[in-house]
Amino acid sequence: MNFILDANTIIYLIKLNLQDNFMEYHRKTQIFIDTSVYSEVVENGIKNNYPDAITAKKFLQNYKIPIISIDVSELIYKFRDAGETSCAILALNKKTEGVCISSDKKAIKKFATYNIPYTQLDTVYYNLFLKAKLKEEEFFNILYKLEKIFAINPERIIFYYDLINKKRNEEKEKK
Repeated sequence: MNFILDANTIIYLIKLNLQDNFMEYHRKTQIFIDTSVYSEVVENGIKNNYPDAITAKKFLQNYKIPIISIDVSELIYKFRDAGETSCAILALNKKTEGVCISSDKKAIKKFATYNIPYTQLDTVYYNLFLKAKLKEEEFFNILYKLEKIFAINPERIIFYYDLINKKRNEEKEKK
């Protein structure tokens, strides 16, 4: 499965210094972004003197993440944001087909409305936990970091806590 990163996903990974961690777990996953996401994160970030923009640029270069030029003009009216539109197009394109990763609530609603495959960054880490690639403590540490930068809300943490406890209790009952 391929991942198409929305701008907020790159920003969150960089802000939390999780970009190398993310890539380590997804070595075999092809990751894409488009030029509008690159422009939003890197070019505009550098223009506005955001220090994370330089780190994002190095991240994309170091991991050789393809930056694909997409014509969003035909679908921009549905999403109203070039980055979200390009995520949707890349997710459905036969060559780059995959899942958009975004934590933007408006983008998620649009992806759901138009049947665009998507997931959220915290869900990506939850799946790593389920595959036993992350310990529970590591998983919750990442969630707390995401909450500190408002990438998720406290209810999401409680949701995962309840989900894990429910699963743990079901496993106990089977024994």
